[in-house]
Amino acid sequence: MVPVYAQILDACEARGITALFGIPDPGFFHLFNAAQARGWTVLAPHHEAAGGFMAEGWARLTGRGALCVGSLGPGIANAAPAMIHAMAERSPVLFLGGRRGGLAGAPARRGRFQHGEQLALYAPAVAYAGAIERADQAGVVLAAALAALRDGPAYVEIPGDVMLAQSVPGDCAVPVADMPDVGQAAAMMDAARAPMILAGQGVQTARAGGLLADLARRIGCPVIQTPGGGAVAPGLEQVSFPYGFSPVAREIIAGSDLVIAVGTEIGEQVHFGQRRHWKAGDAARRWIHIERDRASIGVNRPVDAPLVGDLCEILPQLTAACAARVDAASAWWPAEAAHRAVQAAAARAYPDAPLHPARLVVEATQALPEEAILIRDGGASVLFQFAFAQRAARDVLWSQNYGHLGTGLPMAVGAMLAAPGRPALLITGDSAMLFHVAELETAARAGLPLVCVVTVDRQWGLEVGMARRLIGPDTAEAGTHWGAVRFDTLARGLGCDGGYVESGAALGPALAQAFAKAQANRRPYVLHAAIDPRANAEDMPGISEFASWFQA
Repeated sequence: MVPVYAQILDACEARGITALFGIPDPGFFHLFNAAQARGWTVLAPHHEAAGGFMAEGWARLTGRGALCVGSLGPGIANAAPAMIHAMAERSPVLFLGGRRGGLAGAPARRGRFQHGEQLALYAPAVAYAGAIERADQAGVVLAAALAALRDGPAYVEIPGDVMLAQSVPGDCAVPVADMPDVGQAAAMMDAARAPMILAGQGVQTARAGGLLADLARRIGCPVIQTPGGGAVAPGLEQVSFPYGFSPVAREIIAGSDLVIAVGTEIGEQVHFGQRRHWKAGDAARRWIHIERDRASIGVNRPVDAPLVGDLCEILPQLTAACAARVDAASAWWPAEAAHRAVQAAAARAYPDAPLHPARLVVEATQALPEEAILIRDGGASVLFQFAFAQRAARDVLWSQNYGHLGTGLPMAVGAMLAAPGRPALLITGDSAMLFHVAELETAARAGLPLVCVVTVDRQWGLEVGMARRLIGPDTAEAGTHWGAVRFDTLARGLGCDGGYVESGAALGPALAQAFAKAQANRRPYVLHAAIDPRANAEDMPGISEFASWFQA
């Protein structure tokens, strides 16, 4: 017999989960203390939504999932945005919520303190929702919740008295799925004239980058990255091209006769694999789709060879089954390198001040350390990154499906805790940074050398730009501007270091100082970059590509 809180930790450890995020509540005191005693990473944020995003950052960097808790009532309600986000991003986070005990079968009453029908509210937002109302239910509910993490987050709620009750440990092993037959897909790859890989965010979350690289090298084909699949595995730096924002990628797609879609739902941001850049040659193009979520196969477009299951199991099988081919991918790189050089030159041609956001992205991505984790947040900020980034990162975190602002800082915290020793760079707009700016203290408390570059224009930059395009330059822009915030000063008040830059000439040295000080002092460094508000709103690159995401 063991207490239920110990059974929860045992079940999580069996799946490789060893990180707990959340604000300690009396119902969870024993869980927190036991997790810390076992050597888990235990971190309390300042807001439960931020805790959920931290858990997602950890889950994406490990592929194993993470645990996030919220107290009954407002605590788990605060975590709801993170639940919804994790479901949209298919991230394996187990959310544990408090629950009032002893109410089953009781007459309906009003005005109960911190009480609501939580399960009914949150069940539609997750892959699994269940309640542990008695200690003997723990094993069954935990097994179902952990199995559901293959498809996204799970939500389990439990009363405080049940958390302390003794229970017989149950079997929480995750069932092993059958291995699909890769023969048809291998035959299609052998017969293809111009195959390509479409790599989604699922490759990074499954930690399957190295296996994808093995396949790409085996068949000598280029890799097109979805907007959410921006991470580049070692060895694929000169055969990987971003979808939509690279003319080389568009040319590769137009000439392809076989697409191997890996870890992607083939969603709106890639035009469901049918429209815009796919129109040329679509009738003759064949598709192999490798995904863990069976429900996403064949929904957005027909596929010829569906392979449902764990990417880490399917990719090696497929690599072994197909014939080796002559490298046809690296020939594309000179054109891509030339395109990036043109973009860098264009960015540096802008006046030195005010600082143009394109110049900021060029300098920041060129300064990116080789092993760095890159975190994106914001609206206009992200579009400039897509268009002007000079280097790819090994891991990239961004709210690619849900487009949720404010995820950047907390996801960076979780990711850095999951990958200690690796540097990280967050490029974010000021509007996005203000969502969870209090988590700078959390990052400082955890000793994380995170470099945060905040592009400050004192407005909702993307919204201002769209208003001027859709309504005209004389629009009132109601509600889109605010007063001055000095993020470097704010950072110091929250236990971090900070700097200020407002010209292109000063940007390179400021970035070098930021990385050096963050590593030396083992705490975040926040660089306040005062950018040109007009340029951020009106010079946004690839705006037609972005707008097409809503028209696919």
